[in-house]
Amino acid sequence: MEIIEVPSGHTPEGGVLVGSEGARRRLVVFEDPQCPYCREFETVSGDLLRREVAAGAVAVEYRIRSFLGDESVRAANALAVAAEAGRFDELRRELFANQPPEQSGGFSTKDLLDLGSHAGLTSPDYVTAVQEGRYETWVREIDQVFDEQDPDGTPSAVLDGRPVDSKTLYDPDRLGALIRD
Repeated sequence: MEIIEVPSGHTPEGGVLVGSEGARRRLVVFEDPQCPYCREFETVSGDLLRREVAAGAVAVEYRIRSFLGDESVRAANALAVAAEAGRFDELRRELFANQPPEQSGGFSTKDLLDLGSHAGLTSPDYVTAVQEGRYETWVREIDQVFDEQDPDGTPSAVLDGRPVDSKTLYDPDRLGALIRD
């Protein structure tokens, strides 16, 4: 039986928490780094979520999916390493800002090293972990768990255990009101 290396910096459920554990609300967001709808969600509502996190109104737990191919697996591996280094959200934002077309061979090792550098990830450990695909087995396995939790695909979100309507995700006013409610 293969022993699977599990990255640190993750919740017991396998997500990455951005914000305070003691925040008033908890938003669980399912995203795939290759998903163009997830990029749109980040573009439209990312600033709102960062403001609400900074205000302590919500903590966001990102559960990174990797079902859109090898590009997603490579990117999710890099995000797992970034979480260990405390730079998860910085890399996540870089990935969406520079997202290649699906199934294009994008998010190559070189791409992930360059984007990591932009996000402040230059340590030898980050470089080695990306080059070796340190957490790719874990990434694939946790995606199977997330698939059961996220049957409708990405992006999707659950606020304090209740699903958030997909239209609300793309409407910062409605999403903000829901978080502050």
